[in-house]
Amino acid sequence: MEISKLFRGLIALQVLTAIAMVLMPVDPNNETLTTIALIGGIITSLFFFVGLVLLFIFNAWGRPIFTASILLAIPLTLSIPEATIPIGNLEALLNWFAGALDGAMLAVMYLTSLKERFQKEQ
Repeated sequence: MEISKLFRGLIALQVLTAIAMVLMPVDPNNETLTTIALIGGIITSLFFFVGLVLLFIFNAWGRPIFTASILLAIPLTLSIPEATIPIGNLEALLNWFAGALDGAMLAVMYLTSLKERFQKEQ
């Protein structure tokens, strides 16, 4: 299988996983989400989806934008307060799968021959 088709498949899985995570039920008792965390989540999500679109068309800006969205999500995830009810198995699976997809995409983007498709034209 050609690596670019595999990469586009990973992008499609990212989108499906993000949609599934948005459709998960929210803890109605968790009112401690700060405004900063909410704004940070919106900005990170915008970076994430713009990065995915640019990666899909192999634009040179896609790699740094997607990487920045992953790096922004780490402290943001750590700043969100703990849920008052335990998360379910499906939510834990989706969180794990999203992280695995992030790692797979970063590895493919930077460590395979696909990195040449992202080189800026000079």
